[in-house]
Amino acid sequence: MKIPEYVLYVLFLCLLASGMGSCSLIDPADPEPAYIKIKHVKILSNYELQGTASSKVTDVWIYNQGSYQGTYEMPARFPILASGRQKIFIGAGIEANGIASTSEFYPLYKFKESDVELVPGDTLELDTVEIGYFPELQYTYFEDFEKDTAGGGISLDLTQASLGSLGTDSVVVFEGRRSMKMTVGTAPNFVECVSVGDGWPLTKGRDIYLEMNYRCNQRFQVGLIGITPTGPQTIPVIILNPQNDWNKIYLRLGPYVNPSEAIKFKVWMRMLLEEGSSEGIVYIDNIKLISN
Repeated sequence: MKIPEYVLYVLFLCLLASGMGSCSLIDPADPEPAYIKIKHVKILSNYELQGTASSKVTDVWIYNQGSYQGTYEMPARFPILASGRQKIFIGAGIEANGIASTSEFYPLYKFKESDVELVPGDTLELDTVEIGYFPELQYTYFEDFEKDTAGGGISLDLTQASLGSLGTDSVVVFEGRRSMKMTVGTAPNFVECVSVGDGWPLTKGRDIYLEMNYRCNQRFQVGLIGITPTGPQTIPVIILNPQNDWNKIYLRLGPYVNPSEAIKFKVWMRMLLEEGSSEGIVYIDNIKLISN
């Protein structure tokens, strides 16, 4: 006897429903994560050896038991699919060259290791996570403009072609007593400065960064002067935009040092008065040239 098609269809639906029901019985429920909340990241620094502790940590890189969990914007709240006693490693992320799209783990800051007790569904709050520099870093150049020297507490000088002015300022400072002030006006409309001395050798293949605090009312350039066998070579790295308040930046120099034929390098800055402006001013504080 032939079974009608509608009966076969009904039987198929019943079998499908039965199969779905059985799957829901044997599949375990998704495990519930625990959460960690981090409000602040504080950088620790021995000022005499490592300079300022100022920082601009934009996100945290999280590892649990050696396994990468994710990168989270600060202030951060993130899930951890684990319970009980766990070993969490927290790394500091920055905007390399001040560009938000180039967020990266800063390789000169250590990971913070924390033993935490996690409860699924609960949020563990870590108000402030303290992170320090690696101990074996090379601080090639460190200028905070605080030294009472014959040069007025400054280790940069105007180039011969420069027409602007360069000095220290005791009013507009990030921290301490002084900052560097670079000025250009309508008559002398170009100012350029470079670190004094013969320069420093920088090892290729290393993580090399220039840290500094700055504020400015117009754009200016930052880069390096490479000392090559045939003479100095200007290596522009970035053009920084106006900042009404102090800003911290981390300039990644490895991509510029690695292909260069230079045997030594100097820090270089340049500002050209913009059209329609009567005066351009840049304030700089806490320059650090660091590598691992």
